[in-house]
Amino acid sequence: MRPARQSGAAALAALAFCCAAGPLAAQDAARQPFLVLSQERILTGSAAGQALLAEEAEARDALRAEARAIDAAFEAEERALTASRGELAPEVFRERADDFDARVVVARREQDERSDALAQEFDRKRREFYGAVAPVLVSIMERRGADVILDENTVLLADQAVNITDAVIAEIDARDGSETTPRAPETGPGEED
Repeated sequence: MRPARQSGAAALAALAFCCAAGPLAAQDAARQPFLVLSQERILTGSAAGQALLAEEAEARDALRAEARAIDAAFEAEERALTASRGELAPEVFRERADDFDARVVVARREQDERSDALAQEFDRKRREFYGAVAPVLVSIMERRGADVILDENTVLLADQAVNITDAVIAEIDARDGSETTPRAPETGPGEED
């Protein structure tokens, strides 16, 4: 029974393919209903994306430098406190040690809060970046007659003729500061990306 099921499934798949091929063949040859792109490459390959990534790296580096400076100050203070232990009354030392521990906890919590706020700011700016890219995507979709743009990470197999990543990057870089000024229109499937 298993071979009959397999051949039946194969026949059903062939029938579905033939039925779908008829309408597709009748469509305009220049139409590309599905397009793919790499969102990551749009970010890393465009001048605006690279500027955003550089800004993120600079902010992360500044936060790390601040954290290292705070840690170094606390380490020096801890060494001084430990060195003074023999000279202080136990209750005075305990009071100073508790105060030190409390300040360390507060400083770490504040660093974590700054780190979280920075991550949220990065996320907001990336959403703004991709929002600014949306008109370019819509324009390319319209010119190519596409219904859908998929991220290439979600596509198992695709002809590179439907990958618009390079075209999107070129249009982003060609804009003159206006979020909606794309470069000259593309010609469609035969163009270089």
